[in-house]
Amino acid sequence: MKSIIKVSLKALGFVALMVISSANATDISLDGTKVWVDDRFDAGEGGWNYNIDGMTVSWEADNTISVNVFTNFAKQRTTDNGYSYNANNIYSDSAGNSNKIIFGDLLIGANSTGNSGYNYAYSLGSLSGSGDRYSHKNKNSESGGLFAISGTQSAGQFHGYKDTNGDTFDKGAVFGNTVNDELENSSNYWSTSNWTSSNGRTYGKLSFSFNVAGIELFQKADSLSLSWAMSCFNDNVSRTFTVNRPNTAVPEPGTMVLMLLALAGLVYRQKKISNNFSA
Repeated sequence: MKSIIKVSLKALGFVALMVISSANATDISLDGTKVWVDDRFDAGEGGWNYNIDGMTVSWEADNTISVNVFTNFAKQRTTDNGYSYNANNIYSDSAGNSNKIIFGDLLIGANSTGNSGYNYAYSLGSLSGSGDRYSHKNKNSESGGLFAISGTQSAGQFHGYKDTNGDTFDKGAVFGNTVNDELENSSNYWSTSNWTSSNGRTYGKLSFSFNVAGIELFQKADSLSLSWAMSCFNDNVSRTFTVNRPNTAVPEPGTMVLMLLALAGLVYRQKKISNNFSA
């Protein structure tokens, strides 16, 4: 009898641990469920217009990944010919000063066990000072796209930041060094817009949508890493998710609780039977 109770208690402890682990896991499922990454606790350097408040991510069953970054830096403020423009995101000003702060790329890591880092990027286009990456209009854009990358370029490399010793001060990765042609380009796009929350606050929103159905590394990945920052890296939002696929999904906490109750019932029943025999 004691051995039965001992084994049952061990099983109960293991299942309880599984409940705690699954409840605290940072994961993303291939069912379109949106996951919110909160960055409001981390104020951007240089003023409110560099703040990133958060990011939503979803991975649909058809392998479309959608990412929305909520940041004042993408907020639309000025208009011209019916389009809204982002006054923060301008490559050169009226005085001819160039290399101003601009939108960074969405850096992406599709990795399996033992691997890490960024191997793809949703590039917003040329860094040469023209195109939709600069003074971006409030509309969907076909410039840029999803690319494999050979590495990243930092804020320090792009802006020429130096530390007190005169060495490059990187701050953080903001662009992907793209290689080869755009991947799965039939339905990929990025856009900027304004979005008003339920409390009446208006945010700037930078949106990405891309399909990874035909890309092997995404199909085998058990983790998805995402990172976005403006070119100065005054603020950043990033997260690595565990990818829950239909055949390897972690049991829901509710299911674990039912298993706990069932095991507890078995222990109680065995104890009652043993007592009846003793009587």
